[in-house]
Amino acid sequence: MRVYRDVLQVKTSGEFDVIDVTADVEKAVLTSAVEEGYALIYSRHTTFAVLLNEKESGLLVDASRLLRGLVPEGNGYLHDDLDIRTENLQPDELPNAHAHLRQILAGRNSEYIPVADGVLTLGTWQRIMLVEFDRPRDREVVVQVCGVGRER
Repeated sequence: MRVYRDVLQVKTSGEFDVIDVTADVEKAVLTSAVEEGYALIYSRHTTFAVLLNEKESGLLVDASRLLRGLVPEGNGYLHDDLDIRTENLQPDELPNAHAHLRQILAGRNSEYIPVADGVLTLGTWQRIMLVEFDRPRDREVVVQVCGVGRER
């Protein structure tokens, strides 16, 4: 069995920034020489998601409007009350409960995509996207490709 791993370094521009990494994952599959197996795309962050869907500008605007309506910023969330919160605090802590809750509703930390005949088996309109639910950040996403492969 072959295992190939790469780490994508991503700099986001802020809330609802959507970054298409389909080509990066396709490159990892090609580099891995895996013919049959899967690609795992994994976000190491709790306010940043991996999303498999259609990348169409109207749909992305609709999704951001929906999430802003369901989970408005500054809605009295306990996570944001730094007078009572005692866990997982950073020196530069900012209120971001809305970002965590939006990720819980709309995102995932990872996606598995089958690899067959050396390529991702994505549907016609499916794209692998990373979605920022918080402020501009430097992010890391692990891409791991596993399976049986061809001789190099």
